[in-house]
Amino acid sequence: MKLTRIALIPLGLLVLFLTVLLVYGFWDVSVDELFGLFRDGEFISAVVFGLETSLFSVFLSAVLGIPTGFFLARNIGWVSKLADVIFDVPLVIPPLVVGALLLNLFNSPLIGKVYSFVFTFWGAAIAQFFISFPFTVKASKSAFELIPPVYERIAMTLGASPFRSFFDTTFRLSFYGIFSGLILSWLRSLGEFGATLLVGGGIAYKTENIPINIYLKIAEGNFKSGFAASLLVVVFAMVCVLIIRFIFSSKRPKI
Repeated sequence: MKLTRIALIPLGLLVLFLTVLLVYGFWDVSVDELFGLFRDGEFISAVVFGLETSLFSVFLSAVLGIPTGFFLARNIGWVSKLADVIFDVPLVIPPLVVGALLLNLFNSPLIGKVYSFVFTFWGAAIAQFFISFPFTVKASKSAFELIPPVYERIAMTLGASPFRSFFDTTFRLSFYGIFSGLILSWLRSLGEFGATLLVGGGIAYKTENIPINIYLKIAEGNFKSGFAASLLVVVFAMVCVLIIRFIFSSKRPKI
């Protein structure tokens, strides 16, 4: 009990700091500024572009990240350990570094002469994918590790095919963990700034997403509009996090 009370002190300090940060940061944001964003063509274009690129990014994360997470969960060899380390790299290095590497790759004779990804939708979406896909891989790996493979073997002894036994047992039970990883990947892609700016260029009405739009508003001195857009992003992120918490607190499916 005493340790719990002691731990309450840093908890209270963190909550107080975050509360002051949010209240003071958005104190001057007016309702007119918030509604004005919905009449701002450049901001609406940034929202649409951000949604499109982030959804494509999370689609790639689902197609490539979920099978990768399953492989890492079921194999403990040196290949899995090395891949696990490599997938941690995008999480710890600055996104600008990832953007610089992609920019160099896209400008290489190998790819640059075939198709120019620089300053395009596809380039920005791929940049967001490389930043966010580790969340899907990590969440899928953790979710699959919690499900014993014996469930699949039991299903196969009852006549189910390997794919049917996998989807009816392992995938079904791990779905909530995988889904949370996809949501986190989507939010990370939606809020990605550095790599998207470097590869996409942040061109207004073309390759400008929400964080880039906020940066440009503040850089040009339009602080109120930038803070209003930031408030919308914070509220949206909090709603998404609450949805994830609700999913995890809900009753899991039973076999």
